[in-house]
Amino acid sequence: MFTTTLTFSIMKNIIKLFTFPLLTIIGFNSCASIPLKIGESENNSTYTVSYLFEHDGCKVYRFYDKGNYVYFTTKGDVTSITNDSTAQRTITINKTPYE
Repeated sequence: MFTTTLTFSIMKNIIKLFTFPLLTIIGFNSCASIPLKIGESENNSTYTVSYLFEHDGCKVYRFYDKGNYVYFTTKGDVTSITNDSTAQRTITINKTPYE
């Protein structure tokens, strides 16, 4: 009985030990994904716009502006993230389309 409890306790600790690093690696990998398409914007050739992915008909793009990545969608949402591991703030601007 004691051996079974000890083995179960060891297995729980091993699972905990490997779960956190695995989830951390997966999380960082998703942040540094390779864009599906890269190209200059149509109206301003100084910015390179990257098409990242599409979900439920909403396409997500990003470009680099003055040290920040700016993410935007075809639904009108815009988010600017400071390109630093000690990000000070995240600004999200939700635009409602005119009807």
